[in-house]
Amino acid sequence: MRIDTKKIMGGQLVGDIVWICHYHRPDMQKKALRNVPPTKVIVRDNSELPKNKRVYYSKNHFSPLNKSGDPTAKVISPVDNTGYRSRSGSMLYVFDNEAECIAEWNKQLFNHIEVIDELIAGAAKHWQDEKDKLELDLA
Repeated sequence: MRIDTKKIMGGQLVGDIVWICHYHRPDMQKKALRNVPPTKVIVRDNSELPKNKRVYYSKNHFSPLNKSGDPTAKVISPVDNTGYRSRSGSMLYVFDNEAECIAEWNKQLFNHIEVIDELIAGAAKHWQDEKDKLELDLA
């Protein structure tokens, strides 16, 4: 079941183990702003952050779990860096099970593949039209 990310940002679910994922690429000319494949994480309070780390717009953050189930030192914010002042960025997708997280991840990637296919088709049409114009100008 999908979990509301705002609950986690508000300070709830500390200590819960959840699955997160997010692929966010608003500008297709640049790399993805956020590329978080399905990952098993624990919800942690920001008071546990290392001194050199900071998480904005949220009272909690995520720490991935290693193979033995212990939290790693990596810090994942519930929102990406597209926010500005009082508006937070795009939120991660949070689930209570792996299967739904993988399904959402695949859906996000499929949507981006469709956009890329449209860009490829548009570029092919543009260059075909350009070629046709040049062929008309041949003597």
